[in-house]
Amino acid sequence: MRARPGLAGRQLWTRQNITLVAMLAAIGMGATCESQPAVVVVPPTATLTVNGIPSDMNHLLVLPPTGFVVNVAWQPGDYPVDTETFHYVRAERWGAGPEPSVVSELSVNSDGTGSAGVFQGQLVPGTYTLLAEVADIGGNYTFAELAVAVRNFSSAAPIGTGQQIWLDFESDRDAIPGADFPVDLEFFGLGNAAAPLISSWVLEEVETAVVARVREVYQTQATNGLPGADGVEVSFSSTQPTWGDVTQVCIGGEDPSGGITIGSILTDLKNANRTSVECATLPPTGIFPRELLILAGDATFQSVFNPLIPGVGGIPVGADPMDAILLEPGFDPGTASPAGLARYELVQAAIQGFADMLGSIIAHETGHALGLVPPGVPGGGLFGGVSGAELNHAVTPAGVSSSENFLMNAGNTFTFARLAGLNGNPLPYFRPIDYAYLRDRVVIDSAVTLLVYPPVASSITPTTINPSGYTQIVVNGTGFRPTPVIRLLNATYIYGVTGETVVSSSEVRGWVNCAQILPGVYDVELKNPDGQISVLPAALTVPSL
Repeated sequence: MRARPGLAGRQLWTRQNITLVAMLAAIGMGATCESQPAVVVVPPTATLTVNGIPSDMNHLLVLPPTGFVVNVAWQPGDYPVDTETFHYVRAERWGAGPEPSVVSELSVNSDGTGSAGVFQGQLVPGTYTLLAEVADIGGNYTFAELAVAVRNFSSAAPIGTGQQIWLDFESDRDAIPGADFPVDLEFFGLGNAAAPLISSWVLEEVETAVVARVREVYQTQATNGLPGADGVEVSFSSTQPTWGDVTQVCIGGEDPSGGITIGSILTDLKNANRTSVECATLPPTGIFPRELLILAGDATFQSVFNPLIPGVGGIPVGADPMDAILLEPGFDPGTASPAGLARYELVQAAIQGFADMLGSIIAHETGHALGLVPPGVPGGGLFGGVSGAELNHAVTPAGVSSSENFLMNAGNTFTFARLAGLNGNPLPYFRPIDYAYLRDRVVIDSAVTLLVYPPVASSITPTTINPSGYTQIVVNGTGFRPTPVIRLLNATYIYGVTGETVVSSSEVRGWVNCAQILPGVYDVELKNPDGQISVLPAALTVPSL
């Protein structure tokens, strides 16, 4: 941690002068014949959030011990904010007493309106207040704070490293030999059985653009407030990976169940199955692009695709004599005639519109495969819907779909324009809380339902149990919640106390069976239901028989 130049000195100077002024006033020195009106100075204001998550979603966040993003924003009062004195955020653990707080440096945004950075300090599990202090050049201060829970991941972090998604455009799930996806493109005028070479050129361009759109969502559309890219550690490929944990997503055809499913991948909470195969027929899983024709009545859809769809009078790729030149890889549109340029731009708009639409759907369904969106509120959920069309989709704290174009919104909220980022709509993007999950910067822990002080076990009676039969032990302290788990631990043995009963917030009782535990001296560990722990070291002796 760097010293904050001038800040400590300014604080001391201010306090000393306030004290001096008060003393002078008390003895009448410096008084004037007329009283002067008090000067009211407006200090700066500040807010603190984590992972870019808005304030209406941050009341019960569970964070990992390190690596989360801290966002501090400020507004000046009567004086400009002194950005030279702002350097870090402090984490204070509830119930830690005189234990030093943990600090992490943050860099000031280039526009001087706030700060964002990755918290590098290492926290132990518990409840914390994150605190930032902001001063202006007049020496006036304000504080921003946020209370959070800190827990370890129950096992490995859900995303971690090595997760790969195979976007399989070669899948064949109909009764006709050959990949389904090239046939799908024919329905949108982007393929033509009578022009196989030109269709192959367009097919390659479409696949490339689809994969690029998916990568854009996961790699460059970060929503956590950090400057620059902050990509998710998941790779996407249209060819089968030869290493890592691979989830296969089959892309092509129509819903084999006879329905209108465009995409269907079940939510895999915490990404527990890192090698799933999303290619089933009944029930259908994967992506079925042909079902996107359900949007054919949409005016924006028609403006993009109808000029190419034969069934509505369009000219598909390969059917216009100019296409052999215009659509050849490497063609320079600057060399085209006005008519040729118009045809080229029409086809390119359809390719991009189709790729953005399909890529957004693939990114959405891949989000489910990776664990989004856990239902309910933090800590066990991430504001995912709990029923109906909103189940495992992004909802507001009120439980309804947002009007913002979030990628994990329920499918029935999307139009073609919203999927493809047209008509003034942004391309769909992850909510900050969803992106934080994908970056392993929030923890899903259903045991955390309140932000509370940790338990403190201060004594145990008796300190030596009976050499035979059962002994009731009594643990005294503070902060005990119904119902803790008590364990006895040493280097060679772990024993679970039975029959724990909370007598009060300061007393818990349980039973030890001498016949089930090895002789020795044991630490006594008490864990509240929210996962916070207190340990009495070497507090209980089990005698030899």
